[in-house]
Amino acid sequence: MLPFSALVLWAINAGGEALRWLMLGGLTSALALPLLVSLEAGLMGMILFEPFRGFLRRAQYILLPYTHSDPIHVVTPVVTILAFLMLLHRRKLSIFQATSLARLVSVLSLIYFLQIFNPMQGGLGIGFSGALFILVPVAWFYFGQEVRPGFVNNVLRVMIVLSLITSLYGLYHLAYGFPAFEQYWLDHTDAYESISLGQIKRALATYSSAEEWGRYVELGAIVAFGFGAGALGLVRRSGWFLCGAVLTLMVVLTGQRTALFGLFLGVLMLFLLGAKTWRNGFTRLLLALAPVLLVAVIAKAPAGEDVWSLSEDERFEAALSHSARGALEPTKEDSLQERFDIWTMLATDILPNSPLGLGLGATGLAAHRSDGRDALPPIDSYFISSVITCGLPAALLFMWILGRASLMSWRSFRASPSGSPEAQTWRILAALMPVLMLNSFFGNTFTLYSVAPLGWLFVGWISKEQLTGREAREIIEI
Repeated sequence: MLPFSALVLWAINAGGEALRWLMLGGLTSALALPLLVSLEAGLMGMILFEPFRGFLRRAQYILLPYTHSDPIHVVTPVVTILAFLMLLHRRKLSIFQATSLARLVSVLSLIYFLQIFNPMQGGLGIGFSGALFILVPVAWFYFGQEVRPGFVNNVLRVMIVLSLITSLYGLYHLAYGFPAFEQYWLDHTDAYESISLGQIKRALATYSSAEEWGRYVELGAIVAFGFGAGALGLVRRSGWFLCGAVLTLMVVLTGQRTALFGLFLGVLMLFLLGAKTWRNGFTRLLLALAPVLLVAVIAKAPAGEDVWSLSEDERFEAALSHSARGALEPTKEDSLQERFDIWTMLATDILPNSPLGLGLGATGLAAHRSDGRDALPPIDSYFISSVITCGLPAALLFMWILGRASLMSWRSFRASPSGSPEAQTWRILAALMPVLMLNSFFGNTFTLYSVAPLGWLFVGWISKEQLTGREAREIIEI
């Protein structure tokens, strides 16, 4: 401890990069240490860390000057790669073909890896930067094949707790604005124009972006409603539904319209999955859509100028008005039309000249900051971004994987004993998969730091558990 204490004192006195890298080194070591216990312990450590990455990234500016490099983003990729190498050493190459989805994911990973070296993106640095946010999270698919059945259930519960805790800081942003160290980050950061909502700044909570807060809380709310739907006692069911209602309010306050539509889709899927027959399912669908259509006809969306004219002291009103306008009149939003215009331009101008993709990091922040090349406009769609970076076949393969995972989870839920914990977990995952598909088309879900690893973890777990359950049923039948 004596040499380490001396190093800390030296770094504090030296300040700058020395202190920054010492803190990041200590953080990396702290996250890697649970891997000595088990893979699941290491994964849980990273799951607990990711929702707070954005806050810690901004909190460093209490002591340190601003930097464009943001080396904190390297911490969890390093630990993820270390965990993947340990898994590969233990299971060898069998992990790449352990299940039917594993083969598809391995092909997709190979495409991502080759696109790192695509010269059209501008350099290897840009390619490796894209790999940190796109390729590295795919390793969590293979982790999902390895973890125990009950681990995912624990992860789902942790998501609810983290959603509630982190949203408290989001309420602080809405009530009091950003503290000085976060305002310092806002004054220096670039390429984040979407944080502005008229004259105010969107709340970020403890996340790196408002979109990440919206996506994480959206999934947490669906999970809470899923546990409530499967709970047996009145007290437990009421508690889960209360958590879901609180998190629904948080989704509204994030001002993320895609998160709102994803939440509605997830809750609708939970409701429909409770049907015993197709006729009962159709009746449930009509019952669910009736109040939605009634609200759409009766309610009046706020005018656009009313949202943009709100001041900094009216953050709650701005977030609520923006969410209401986007939910009631989504097709009249200027941002949606602008998004369609960008996608049309990419499909007609960029894609024909590069049908096999521009490179894994072509749409990332590193490419935007690169000198000597024209930056692509913000795409706001993981699917469209995959088409541009890796080609249409890779994007379709990605969506096919999510579609297969959705079908597997639905079949496994139907095959599980009614009212069992397994059925409850399968029901939640069967509701989450279509939401991830929707959010991948309208949003960057699988590049969000705290969401992308969970998405791949769930897909890997579904692939393995569905195979295990099918084999068990075949043995019983024999």
